[in-house]
Amino acid sequence: MKLQHKHLNRALGAVLISAVALFGHGCASIVHAGNRTVSMNTVPAGAKATIRKADSGVAVHSGVTPLTVQLNPKGGFFRGQSYVVRFELQGFQPSEVTIRSELSGWYWGNIVFGGLIGMLIVDPATGAMWNLSPKDVQSSLSADQASIVRDGNGFVVALISDVSAQDREKMVRIN
Repeated sequence: MKLQHKHLNRALGAVLISAVALFGHGCASIVHAGNRTVSMNTVPAGAKATIRKADSGVAVHSGVTPLTVQLNPKGGFFRGQSYVVRFELQGFQPSEVTIRSELSGWYWGNIVFGGLIGMLIVDPATGAMWNLSPKDVQSSLSADQASIVRDGNGFVVALISDVSAQDREKMVRIN
């Protein structure tokens, strides 16, 4: 009888080790682990892009558009990381775009493939449960009104109540 228990324990141990080896990883971490690729472009191109963590404001990358960067979607255990990208180009108004962390659909694949270990430990610990959106950031920069007026290439329409007395003296009536 003792011999049967010994063989049964070995067999259960082998099955357990095989199950952990087969299903001991998260489903999302199988499909996409590590950093995510995000491409950025502006119209016009050549804007300085500064990428900061949304929660702390810590800068993680800067470059000139068009550019492609690798960003970590993991903010912590069971917490995604979002980013704020600021585009700046002389003569244009600065523009900001938020890149949000979103739960990956593959995370739910743990119900079938990764089991509880994948769902509660592996994918949350590795950050694989998160994706970043958008993956392709596009920003059209608007011309700075001050530079249009300063360069003599246009005019600004404003309510008279929003204009200072000093600026009212410089106004030219057009009708």
